[in-house]
Formats: sequence, structure tokens, C-alpha cells
Amino acid sequence: MRQDATLFGRRVRIVAMPEDSTPPNDARQFVDQILNQALCQRASDVHIEPTADGYDVRYRVDGLLHIAGQYDPAVGRTIVNRLMVMAQLLTYRLDIPQEGRLRVALPAAEAPLEMRLAIIPTSQGIRAAVRLPAELIQPRTLDQLDLPGQVMDGLMRFVRSDAGMLAMTGPAGSGKTTTIYALLQKIVELSPGLSIICLEDPVERNLPGVTQIEVSAFGEMTYERALKSILRQDPQILMLGEIRDAATASLAIQAALSGHRLICTLHAASPAGAISRLFEMGLEPYQITSALFGVVAQRLLRRTVNGGEYRGRVPAAEMVVMDDALRKAVLERGDADRLRKSYQSQSRYASMRAVADDLVIRGLTDATEVRRVFGEDA
Repeated sequence: MRQDATLFGRRVRIVAMPEDSTPPNDARQFVDQILNQALCQRASDVHIEPTADGYDVRYRVDGLLHIAGQYDPAVGRTIVNRLMVMAQLLTYRLDIPQEGRLRVALPAAEAPLEMRLAIIPTSQGIRAAVRLPAELIQPRTLDQLDLPGQVMDGLMRFVRSDAGMLAMTGPAGSGKTTTIYALLQKIVELSPGLSIICLEDPVERNLPGVTQIEVSAFGEMTYERALKSILRQDPQILMLGEIRDAATASLAIQAALSGHRLICTLHAASPAGAISRLFEMGLEPYQITSALFGVVAQRLLRRTVNGGEYRGRVPAAEMVVMDDALRKAVLERGDADRLRKSYQSQSRYASMRAVADDLVIRGLTDATEVRRVFGEDA
């Protein structure tokens, strides 16, 4: 069965293969077509997901997943198997998760592209996720990010500082890594010759002038182990992909206190939530007030174009810096509400909600998108 549909504003062919169909004769060409279409649609990820009836191929575009094709089980398994071969994974081990990288030349790309592949067994079959190169769709410089002026000013103060910890917060897919990469690029541009080392899980894209090390939460090269060693490599600026536990948090804060600039991410909904997380990880208030430069929280909203269509995304972000009022609240171990009230009076401070509302007024997004990201009460 075949039917036409509108996908991301374009007419595409959705294919549902009959149950008695055989896998494509040329699996390589078939998979290349799927990846090439994803590239043309500006997708960040491709999901090959087993279902009760077969396999769904879905593209993530501007943060949301859309079905690009539906196939019978045999075709779905062929797609997954071909991807595993391309990434040099063990095709006979279908009982364990595996990760790898594949390199592919596509008609829509000027040069071969490197993509990440992750597979995992499910009750319906093997599920695969392909991550396309981030640089194809993500902004590369601070100016291109279109961040609020107050946030840009704060980030530029950090760029010109010589010590302190900057924490980026937000849920997965909120653009934290993109902002950090742009920030590091600005530091390299303005201060060449610095020793900059990043610990990432995984490395999203190459940064000239930066030493990037891939770590794993469960392998031999963990954040904690790598950070202990990196501090003996004479770095001036450190980036941690994520602070996940008390041991890493303690090492990170000590690095910031000893004169390093440190950039990290934390899973928290707001600056107040990020500071509360540091409390929960066992850091003392005096350590936080002495080491923390500031906290940035952000979300991504789909950008409206052509009178209602969505294309690309724009950030709603807020930034707070350590000042006297916030320092007092931290030293008194204030809860999230107390911390939030302490920084709301900072110069030019605007909450993410306020920034999002302004983006609606400026016609860069719409109220429907704000409600989708921030909730129905937004």
C-alpha cells in the first residue's frame, strides 16, 4: 500500500510494505535513500522503531518526531542490519545494546558524513537510532544562536573572565551543547593559545583549538576518572558534558576553586533547580558561592515562518550570575523558591517564560508552541 502525505510541508511518499513482501534487493541503496531524505528534511535523528505490525522509520525535525515510512518486519530488520554493518557492529549479537559510527556519502551532502548509531533490543525487535552530524543544522557561533541580550552579555563576561564555573541547564534536546560549543569557539577566537579540554559523552562535533575526549558513564573512561587525570594535563578551561554524581561535582568545584574556568551541564529546570542539585550532591554553600560564576537555563521553541509553518528553532533562555543577594540565599541554604526570588531582581533579568512571550510578540514563534514547551498553563 502506498499513499502520499505532507511531511514537513513537502509531498512525500509513505510506504507500507505488504506482509509477504521481501526485503529490498539493494539494502545499501535503500538505507542511503532513508538517510538522504532525512538530510534533506533537516532531521537531527532517524529512528527505526519496531512495532507490533512492523517497523516505523521516523525523523526528528526541530525536536519532534514524524513518521517517514512504515515497513513490514523483514524490511525493518534489513534496514537495521545494514546500519549495523555500516557501523561495524556485531550483527549476530542482537541481545545487547551496541553503539558505533558510520560514514556515508549521500547525494544531498557535499562530502561523506559521519553519523552515530545506537541499537538496543526491545520486545518487538531491534530498535536503532541514527544521529546525524550536528553541524548540519545547528548554529555554530554565539551570534547565530539568537540568545536574549541579557544572556549574551553574561556569557561574554564569562568569556573574558579568568576563573569560575558556568552551568548550563535544561532537558535533553534544549540546545545546551550547541550553546557550549559556540561559547568555546568564542573563547578560542578571543583568547588563542589557551589550553581547553572537553570531556564529552559523546563528542558531538570537532572543535578546532579544543582537545576533546570521549567518556562513558559505564565504561573504563568515566567522567570522574578522566577529570582526575585531566587536571594533571595543565588545562586552563574545562568542559564537562554533564555533572551526574557527587564525586564528579566535588572534583568540578575544586577545579573551579583552583583557578580554572569550567563549563558543565546539569539536568535541572531552572537556575534555582541547578543550585539545589549542587546542594543535593553534597557541595557546601561556601564552595558554591566561591566557585559558581553563573547558571544558564534554556529551552528551544520552533520558529514560525510563512504565516504559520515551523522551520528551525529559537532559544528562550535566562541567565543568573552570583551576586550578593544570591550569595546570601545560597549561604543560608535557601530552597528553590528562595533562590529564585533572590535573583529575580538582577539587572535586566528576564525569565524563560518572559523571553518566550516576547518571542511570540516579535512573531518568531507562536502561543501554541510556547504551551507545548512550557505546559498548558504557559
